[in-house]
Amino acid sequence: MPVGVDNYVYLVFDMKLGDVRRFLEEEFKLESWDDDGEDTWVLDLKRYSLLDEEFQRVASGELAFDPPLRTTEGERIINADFRIYSVKGYTILEIHPAWRSRWGYVLSSELIRLLKKFMRAEPLLICGYRDDADLTELGFKHNNQLILINWLPKVVKTGRLEVIPSALTVVKRELLKMDTGLYGVSIPWRPGERGFLFIGELNDYAVIWFLGIVDLDDPENVLESLYEPSELACDLVIPVVLPLRDLGLVEDKRWQKIAENAFKTQISGTYNNPQL
Repeated sequence: MPVGVDNYVYLVFDMKLGDVRRFLEEEFKLESWDDDGEDTWVLDLKRYSLLDEEFQRVASGELAFDPPLRTTEGERIINADFRIYSVKGYTILEIHPAWRSRWGYVLSSELIRLLKKFMRAEPLLICGYRDDADLTELGFKHNNQLILINWLPKVVKTGRLEVIPSALTVVKRELLKMDTGLYGVSIPWRPGERGFLFIGELNDYAVIWFLGIVDLDDPENVLESLYEPSELACDLVIPVVLPLRDLGLVEDKRWQKIAENAFKTQISGTYNNPQL
């Protein structure tokens, strides 16, 4: 991940701002909490009908991770800026970890520990974004982060997940009408090519991991593609906007097992004994 890239994690709640605020106050040390007015970007995008009229940035501040998030380099991420948006009746929490250059080294198991903490508040969806992405390449008319945030409620409002926003997407289990396992998937930005997508479970959530194009018959390629200790943290902030259509459950049981073992390794952090 390039140095200087800003990374963001988004959590979509079907609860009111006050409930999200109470959860944050109970679970994290909040360094500040300020109510926000609409900024120039929001007003301009509304003027051009690129944001819904009810789109609002309603609060911002800083929260501390306790314990801090460990990285592959032995460093720690101790805090994050946050913003909260109100969009179409949903509350969206944005987390912007500091340092920004260290997010690409956060251990997958540390990310999962953090996500489990947020799962106590029962978000409908957890996904991410990094600001070196070009959203127009993924189907948006404009490359703007606020437009992505404005779009997120559409992903869950039908009660059925049909698009994954990022290469690692976590969603309430009842919103995903698919079984766990390894699937072949078409890649819209690489016409004619197919990759893999793995669906696992964590608490009451489905964890959807887009593996990309990987040769599951090549142990070296599997290790490089699926066993980097910070793989899930990196994938969480890679936007893909990948439709969940034209999927086929992989019948090869050995390939299924390879993907399952890689997922379990990333979740648990037991990287020293890969099961290939």
